Amino acid sequence: MSKTKLLVISIAGAGIVVVLLGLFLFSGRTEDEVLSRPAAVEKTSIGLGIIYLPVTQGLSEYYGLDVDYGALVTEVIPGSPADRSGIQVGDVIIAFDDAALEPKARLLGMMMACPAGHIVTLEVRRGTETKVIEIFHTTGQK
Repeated sequence: MSKTKLLVISIAGAGIVVVLLGLFLFSGRTEDEVLSRPAAVEKTSIGLGIIYLPVTQGLSEYYGLDVDYGALVTEVIPGSPADRSGIQVGDVIIAFDDAALEPKARLLGMMMACPAGHIVTLEVRRGTETKVIEIFHTTGQK
């Protein structure tokens, strides 16, 4: 490879790194803004047809929830058991078959332990109301 080609490739690579660093460092958000957002990883619930975030105290404060445990529904898959049962984005699932979702009792673990084809009862917070919703559970132990 010629010295000219090597120089061009090196300069292009350095330019890309500078642009990416600039986007990261000068995104317009302060460190406090970045750090104040709750760090959470979305979980997918194939058996119920929802995508959710495990509720923590920080997440609860950030979204103004009146509970600090459970599973905050961030998406309902169209046509899924959750959709057909009336689960809505913003609902907080606080119990699965009469067992409270607490930090040591997560929704995913409860679903995996539940037999497939079982109708489960979910206790859901919607705003300030608590609703009981029955839903057909499609994955779990077989």
